[in-house]
Amino acid sequence: MEGTRVAKKEGGGKKSLIITGVVIGALAAAYLGLCAFAMGRDAILPNVSVSNIDVSGMTLEQAQSTVETQLAQKGQGVRLEVILTQSSASPAPSAELTAGDMDIDAAQSAQDAWQVGHENFFTAGPQLVGHMLGMSSMVPVVIPEDEPAMRAVLDGLAQQAAANSEDRGYEIKGDRLEMVKGAPVVAVDWEQAERDVREGILHLIKEKFMQESMGETGEVTMPIQIVPSQSTQTDPDFDAIHRAVYTEPRDASLDLEAMEITDHAVGVDFDVEALKTAYQNAGSGETFSIPLTLTQPKVTRDDLGGSLFRDVLGEATSTVSGSAARKSNVKLAASACNEKILLPGEVFSYNDSTGPRTAARGYQSAPAYYNGATVQEVGGGVCQPSSTIYYAVLHTSLEITERHNHRYAVGYVPDGMDATVSYGALDFKFKNSTDYPIKIVTSSYDAGGARKLNVKIYGTNVDGIRVEPTAGVFGVVAPTVQYLPDANVARGSLVLDREQNAYRGRSAQTYRTIYAADGSVLEKQDLGVSVYKMRPTVYHYNPADGDPTTWVGGQPPQDPGTTTPVDPGTTPPVDPGTTTPADPGTTAPSDPGTTPDPGTATDPEPAPDPVPPPSDSGLRPIDPNATAA
Repeated sequence: MEGTRVAKKEGGGKKSLIITGVVIGALAAAYLGLCAFAMGRDAILPNVSVSNIDVSGMTLEQAQSTVETQLAQKGQGVRLEVILTQSSASPAPSAELTAGDMDIDAAQSAQDAWQVGHENFFTAGPQLVGHMLGMSSMVPVVIPEDEPAMRAVLDGLAQQAAANSEDRGYEIKGDRLEMVKGAPVVAVDWEQAERDVREGILHLIKEKFMQESMGETGEVTMPIQIVPSQSTQTDPDFDAIHRAVYTEPRDASLDLEAMEITDHAVGVDFDVEALKTAYQNAGSGETFSIPLTLTQPKVTRDDLGGSLFRDVLGEATSTVSGSAARKSNVKLAASACNEKILLPGEVFSYNDSTGPRTAARGYQSAPAYYNGATVQEVGGGVCQPSSTIYYAVLHTSLEITERHNHRYAVGYVPDGMDATVSYGALDFKFKNSTDYPIKIVTSSYDAGGARKLNVKIYGTNVDGIRVEPTAGVFGVVAPTVQYLPDANVARGSLVLDREQNAYRGRSAQTYRTIYAADGSVLEKQDLGVSVYKMRPTVYHYNPADGDPTTWVGGQPPQDPGTTTPVDPGTTPPVDPGTTTPADPGTTAPSDPGTTPDPGTATDPEPAPDPVPPPSDSGLRPIDPNATAA
């Protein structure tokens, strides 16, 4: 029996492929859906912790709060001891660091925990399934860079390490410089030390919360050793040591602004070559020393505090005469110099101390010199304080740097001991040439019915010296007589000019003798010659009477209109050799070297008795200030 062949249907293999593709597609879709589901979750995967702090299934906010709370509650139980080892027998520097004191970045820590399973879309699904089936993940807490508590621990140890370095290789002990040869120099890799400390604290945090999860409590601690490298010190920089040790001696001084005494400094020095030699001769680790040269200051703080302004170096008093305005000017200018303090080397300037003598500053109009004549000017009389201060300075050994005598002798201080001033032109200056501050003290007072001006120069007379000024007067020139015409003068009379007082001319040689405490002469200083001019006695006459030097028999010519003629027989003739006629149309030239500026000159000395007319004719000078009867 013959068999029958059955034909195979087409398309069976394709169906299998389609089924397989559908299955694979479904699985892929399911996988992708799982991954999408895992990536879309807001919660952290199961079995995820931050350094063993469980944050499973938490949102970012919940995880951050949990990390912060757990570390705040239990962080003080996490203690790391950081030790800086050293080869010496002294205790090693150390410091403690606890997790509770640190600023942990809880937000970033929670973000890192949430990131588990969210790193890659195609692995998110398996990660979720794995953690649901028991797989676990742990991320460390995040410690920020330059975390303050950790930085403080490391910086403190760095400072202690520096304290043991070569900078402590020498020490000043009294009058000697002591040094240790071969003092060790330590070097620390602080970047590696920071990594070690960071790893140590992270390890302890994990250990602490592992114990907490197992129901165990208590502190966890661990030491971290920081091992520096050490080397034997090479020869030190001896010149650098000298620069650090050397001190210039400095006297105590007075701070004028704060009115406080600044401290003194003892000078310190040493022989650099001697230090090198001693170092080379010393053994390793041996302590050796060399002598220091100590220079004591001339003036210490104690010296200055006890001797400041203790002595009156010089004193002078003058009598203030003249009008109330002049007395006021004298007092005002003297007050401007009162309590003036000069440090050693400083220069006193009268013009700088008083400033311009103007009405705005309170100065009044009083007699002053201008081109040799006495006039009323603002500030008249201010040369009396300058002269009185100069007279006081002459009783000291202070250096005088500028001084000018008056045109005419003043009378209120001895000849050769006055000092005229003119603001902007002539000044009186002296220098504090002592080693201590000095002070000028002025005072005005009334005594015996007269106004007095007193000046004291205070300072410190270390050597007990005494100074005495003297002056020899020579070349005295008596006032001559000068007649000036004036139509306002009654005929037949002469009127004495009481404003232009007559002055005797003379010269004065001034010396200053300095005596030692035992009375012996140390020095006699020649202060030069002061030349004072003569000013004549001035009479005014009526020009209708003619020049008095031409009067016959000393009598004026008879006025035809008068009823009482002058008796010519009773008046001796005028001696024309004793008179100095004046040209009323000319002005006597001023002496710019000795004539002060208006407003700064002094009141003249009390006038000598006026020179009478050259005969006793019965005529008498008429006082223009007299009150008519």
